[in-house]
Amino acid sequence: MLSELCAAFSRLAPTGKAMFFARVAHNSTVDARGAYAKDHANPDGAMLREFNEFVHRVSGYTMHVRDGSEMDGQDDSVMKMIFEFYGAGNKTRQKQLADWLQIAE
Repeated sequence: MLSELCAAFSRLAPTGKAMFFARVAHNSTVDARGAYAKDHANPDGAMLREFNEFVHRVSGYTMHVRDGSEMDGQDDSVMKMIFEFYGAGNKTRQKQLADWLQIAE
């Protein structure tokens, strides 16, 4: 599945890639709320850092897409990162990524 996602992502125009990243980042911030769902005053700092780093990397790559400074191989690298973090072996999430790529075309 990862190779299909990488190929679909690479075919997107910069605007489509940016929209895909926006969806991934937005949904990841929703997921990050789990870090403080049980105890708002004492959030899970490790979990928050993990989500923060992921959203940081996704948004950083968005800047490269928008200004045309992507380097060879980065599409596959960023999709692998997204697949492993956001998809994380979850078939529903993996399908969601594929659906977002279709919408972004």
